[in-house]
Amino acid sequence: MNATVSTVRRPAGARTDPQDALRSALPGAAEPSGAVVVEHLDGEEVTVVAFWPDEHSAADGARVYRIDDRMDGVAAGRSPLFAQVTWLNGTGDPAVAQAAERGGRDRIYPAVRDVDGLVGVVVLRSGDDRVVVLALATARETHAEIQDRITRTHLLPGEDPALLPGPDRMELGRVLLARVPTEVRS
Repeated sequence: MNATVSTVRRPAGARTDPQDALRSALPGAAEPSGAVVVEHLDGEEVTVVAFWPDEHSAADGARVYRIDDRMDGVAAGRSPLFAQVTWLNGTGDPAVAQAAERGGRDRIYPAVRDVDGLVGVVVLRSGDDRVVVLALATARETHAEIQDRITRTHLLPGEDPALLPGPDRMELGRVLLARVPTEVRS
């Protein structure tokens, strides 16, 4: 399973129709296997994570990510109302991507997996080692609790802080559409 991530601006004051956001983010593309549409809290942009059965199905010219990891939270199976999209490793450094993968799987996920309201997390990694993390939750406060727990974790033995520069960008927003294919769910 693969994914593409697109952020589109919408006209001020316009209502967000998830299907319009999909069409704007994926002009001329085939229908994705699923999608998550996140309206940024400022309401000016929408991020669309579209899931594809293979990289050839994705929109032409889009960076294609493979599903690198996925984790269920205690609220798995419930409808997410809020999502946080986090972009990491904008430089494409393979060592940074590897460190982020290890830190996420072995340090961060154990610290947050029991946060009330966490539906799940999908980790995407592109062929050029860019990483996007999509965290889905039932409440906005869930994301605040997750961030608090992450900042309180201690590095694992062998983790190099120089390889963990933090996010390039983070967007928190309302989930307008969440159709995650079963192949992506844990």
